[in-house]
Amino acid sequence: MSSAHVRSLDGLVELKAAFCTFAADATEAISSLTMAIQRFECWLDEQMKHWAAAVREGEDAVFQAKQDLTRRRIMKMGDRPPDCSEQEEALERARQRLAHAEDKLERTRHWVRQFPQALIDYKGPMNQLVGMIEGDLPKADGLLEQKIAALDAYTQIAPESPPQ
Repeated sequence: MSSAHVRSLDGLVELKAAFCTFAADATEAISSLTMAIQRFECWLDEQMKHWAAAVREGEDAVFQAKQDLTRRRIMKMGDRPPDCSEQEEALERARQRLAHAEDKLERTRHWVRQFPQALIDYKGPMNQLVGMIEGDLPKADGLLEQKIAALDAYTQIAPESPPQ
């Protein structure tokens, strides 16, 4: 009959502690990620509203600048045409602001369309990790606890003779 030569259970006790630490750290990280995702969804929604409003304001500003330019061109100052450079510059600035807002709105729409698929890609592995943390780690912890107890009991009854 052969016998085991158990000298220390420290490695198994450390492994059990590492499992518990990992489970706590992973659960905290998952909670943090979930909150960050929710904040990002809110931020993305706010950006969509902000840039849609900026586009509307930009369209209004371009319309107003065109009106101002047209009114200025109609004015006559004697024989020479009126100086419209200020109104033309205002129109160009309004067009640039509108183009910027439209670009940002389009980029935001792109991310709004991409986000659900990215979330699906994230949730699959995340759900597997949660399943492991909630299901497999407690089972492994219980099994390690049993093995540590059994080995500890064995060391109490086994003779302390050196191996031959």
